Amino acid sequence: MPAMPPTEALARFIADTEYEALPPAVVAAAKIAILDGVANVAAGSVQELADIIGRYVRDCGGAPQASVVGWGYRTNAPAAAFANGVFGHCLDYEIQGFPPTHGTSSCLPAALALAEQRHAPGRSVIAAYALGWEIQGRLRAASAPATTPAYHPPGLVGPLGSAASSAKVLGLDAAQTRMALGIAASRTGGLTANTGTMVKSTHPGNAARMGAEAAILAGLGYTASDAALESPNGYAAALFQGNLDWDIAAGGLGDSWRLVDPGFDIKRFPAQVYMQNVIEAALNLRQGISERSEGAGPTAAALTADAVEQVTIYRRGRGHSGPTPQSGLDGKFSAEYCAAAALLDGQVGIDSFTDARRFAPDLEALLGKVRVEPDGPASGAVRAVALLPDGSEVSAECQAFRGSAANPMSREERLVKVRDCFRRALSEADTERVIAMLENLEEVADVAELMDVLGQESVK
Repeated sequence: MPAMPPTEALARFIADTEYEALPPAVVAAAKIAILDGVANVAAGSVQELADIIGRYVRDCGGAPQASVVGWGYRTNAPAAAFANGVFGHCLDYEIQGFPPTHGTSSCLPAALALAEQRHAPGRSVIAAYALGWEIQGRLRAASAPATTPAYHPPGLVGPLGSAASSAKVLGLDAAQTRMALGIAASRTGGLTANTGTMVKSTHPGNAARMGAEAAILAGLGYTASDAALESPNGYAAALFQGNLDWDIAAGGLGDSWRLVDPGFDIKRFPAQVYMQNVIEAALNLRQGISERSEGAGPTAAALTADAVEQVTIYRRGRGHSGPTPQSGLDGKFSAEYCAAAALLDGQVGIDSFTDARRFAPDLEALLGKVRVEPDGPASGAVRAVALLPDGSEVSAECQAFRGSAANPMSREERLVKVRDCFRRALSEADTERVIAMLENLEEVADVAELMDVLGQESVK
């Protein structure tokens, strides 16, 4: 264990680190991640489950402090953080760190809500996000070997990441931040049994809300254990049987930043991060099948289920949802479904995971021909093999999907994704206005100006 108690070390680091101390590479990475995250919130705000959450939060009422994106109303900051956190995660399209933990939908909504309430500058959100991502990522990496698979990680570490972000925006000192971490440590949970259902997106949403509330209460003088993380009856003992690596969690703070090292993956497709290689391999396979077709090229018309006898996906593990996902949303976690959608449509986007697409006759027909061989390469690469009606085979592989830390997107490629997300809730003019503000977030004097645009009732 580091010389300073971990809860105290983390609290001091959060309180003492200002925007000006962030390395330029961290600021640049944070801005890329924040732009991607806000775009996710906007697109998520018009999804079916968002209609339930938006109405629920509105009907609960609350002081008009912070905007619910896409809904045209304001509510108290923790409630806005909850709604926007759900919206930010529901597409499973946000960036993903190493190990996976959904640090954006847990931390960013709280930082934005509190910054809007306080009319804080954009640079405060950058610092808050970088710190929240750092604390959440460290705790996840430190606890991953001891985490039971029944727990969804953002429910375990997200409230503390959000508390770190929130404490930074509120300007809490080290003692208050220690209390915020202690309060947040008692707000943890979330079950992987709910993966593939609407509830999954409430795990980061709850983390965002609980972190904001923890920081607000700590700022008002509410108390918690000052050693909540390392106490014999505390966070590590309760959730990880005491098996948390304190050197990873609280050692060398500020020497490196997880936004840069190990960095993060940007998803090209709105599905679980483990499905990204599957989808890209299937898209490569589709192109290969088209090229084999007589008189057809890579841009041939859409394939039909009759074009293949069988498709085998060689990957490590089967995927959470298996071969027959129960809904379009559940399809985000099914390797068979993701591969079938990619093969039939030649693209995979937000609309690939509706119930209408999931239960369409052509997809149902092809889904029955796709199987997963779970003993694939340990490297994480995915190989897709199609058996064609003439008995021949076509294969394709994806080692590191485009957008991964090993194969990053260009700015132009990232903006294609971002614009597709924003256009679902904003006009074209407002989309470009928001992109400009987020790409220059350190120059935004008042985050409320940004949230005024995002908080408009969507153009859906």
